[in-house]
Amino acid sequence: MQRKLAMVAALGAATALALAGCSSSNPGTGGTTGSGSTDGSSGSTDGGGSGGDITLDFSQWWEVELAPGVMRGLMDRFEEENPGVTVNLISNPYSATVDLQTSAAATGTLACLVAINGASVYDLKTQGAITNLSTLMDEAGFDPSTLVSNDQIDGATYMVRALNFAYPMYYNLDLLEAAGITKLPETRSEFEDAATKVTNPDTNVYAWSLPINVQSPAGFDSQSWLWASGGRFLKDRKPNFETPEIANWLGFLKSQYDAGVITPGAFTQQEQQKVEEFTAGRNAMMNGSLAHISGIRESNPDLSFDIGYVPVEDGFTGERGLAGASWGMGIAENCEHKAEAWKLVEFVMSTDVNSELATEATGFPGSVDAVPGYVDGDPLYEKAFEVYQNSEFVTELEGLPNALDLNRNLNENLVRLLQGDATIEETQSSLQEYWTGVLG
Repeated sequence: MQRKLAMVAALGAATALALAGCSSSNPGTGGTTGSGSTDGSSGSTDGGGSGGDITLDFSQWWEVELAPGVMRGLMDRFEEENPGVTVNLISNPYSATVDLQTSAAATGTLACLVAINGASVYDLKTQGAITNLSTLMDEAGFDPSTLVSNDQIDGATYMVRALNFAYPMYYNLDLLEAAGITKLPETRSEFEDAATKVTNPDTNVYAWSLPINVQSPAGFDSQSWLWASGGRFLKDRKPNFETPEIANWLGFLKSQYDAGVITPGAFTQQEQQKVEEFTAGRNAMMNGSLAHISGIRESNPDLSFDIGYVPVEDGFTGERGLAGASWGMGIAENCEHKAEAWKLVEFVMSTDVNSELATEATGFPGSVDAVPGYVDGDPLYEKAFEVYQNSEFVTELEGLPNALDLNRNLNENLVRLLQGDATIEETQSSLQEYWTGVLG
């Protein structure tokens, strides 16, 4: 819980409010770019402009998920402070960003700066695609103790966490009330009852979405249900799938799918589409980043919704788990201007900028000195802060070798289970075998 305590300390008494997510101010927005490019690679990742000026390509999903103009505005300020340096934002949704970066890493054409997270940093480092940031920190005289979290691989830093996020449940109060449900479900049985009551295929309303896209695995829509009740995939960093907790979790997902309360198209649905379903009032519940709050409010001001815990297994009395993720930054090994690229990382991690970014994204700052300026008294953020304080922040899969492949394998096994092509026991065995082959 060290990371959690550090982040709470960073907020201090300056805010009694809320916390984090993976921002989405525009739930209906598709892939966009800050500079007219959608390619996450660059044959010349930081080629010079006219007069010998430097252009730094920055491949990320942040601009898509922030309010219009926020990311570009920050980059404009950086350019003003660093004459001769231009930042070209390459902006796509998260899953597309990961796919493009995976291809670019294999060919040594990564953009100079890349937005990454704990699911991809190990593999990019192993490929030699991202550079050792500890060396750049030393050369720039940067103090790593100013970072909330300084995760390392083999004794060196390869990713700086700009923001940290949490994933609670969203609840559409209008749909729940119309179904006669007066309090948010706290257990799986209560959730199952609510899911049945709110689902009406004739009006295209379903309880929730379960995007388990095999091609672009993202989010924590399946995992959150396990982690909430104290279950884990790993024990001492080794696969541990053949447990009663895993069996019960798989059984819950299977029963929900068979009951027809999950939005059709789960096997091809993308993370962003799930947010769109909830925002449009077609889903009653959603597991998602807290930063979706602002986007939902902007896109559908009339939607009445609340924040709550992910329901736990009946009879569970331990500390609830809450899925967590991060917005991190890395620098490509093939970047020709690493010193200038590091200046941009430092800029993002500076107190004022990191505070502003955290505020705009509704995230926890990555700098120990930054404090987000959440709107005081907002009941949703206050509720979110309560959920966060009373939960264990779970980032079980971050930093694992081949983490994206493991997530993909998880979804593949879930698809087979839900389609009826595998039993719960066979699914557990398959996961145990594959993950053991990867992790040992």
